[in-house]
Amino acid sequence: MIEPKIRLLGVADVQDFRNIRLSALKKSPEMFGSIYDCEEKQPIQSVAKRLDSFTAFGAYIDEKIVGLCVFKQDDGIKDAHKAYLSSVFVEPEFRGLGIAEKLLQSVKNYALKHVEQIMLSVVDGNTAAINLYEKHGFKIYGVEPRALKEGTEYRDEILMALILR
Repeated sequence: MIEPKIRLLGVADVQDFRNIRLSALKKSPEMFGSIYDCEEKQPIQSVAKRLDSFTAFGAYIDEKIVGLCVFKQDDGIKDAHKAYLSSVFVEPEFRGLGIAEKLLQSVKNYALKHVEQIMLSVVDGNTAAINLYEKHGFKIYGVEPRALKEGTEYRDEILMALILR
């Protein structure tokens, strides 16, 4: 069995972050709010600045990044108790190996030291992701209708939360 190494990504990992992010947007465009063509044009300095604004976890196999998830804590006086999970992605050829599970567990372990709850949104119809989040204790609390629009097509997003303490 392939055992991924999960680690925090820093600004020095900007190229890995960019590579996996662009791969996610190219291979699963319907699951993300951003578009490959827009992000592909971003200069590496902008990507580094963005990476420095949140906590990102990368999954590596044989020194190659194959998975990603992003954790961003709110910083307001009244909302610093919560954070948002986003950009969860595993390369298609590495799915089914428990990598998303390990990424999510790493985020939860990190979150326990920093926040009281984790929020996320997932495109309606992404059953695998919804099942994974529910397995880890996330509960659906709502639906944002027409959250994403591409051309004339709309996609709803399922809103989920995990109360840690």
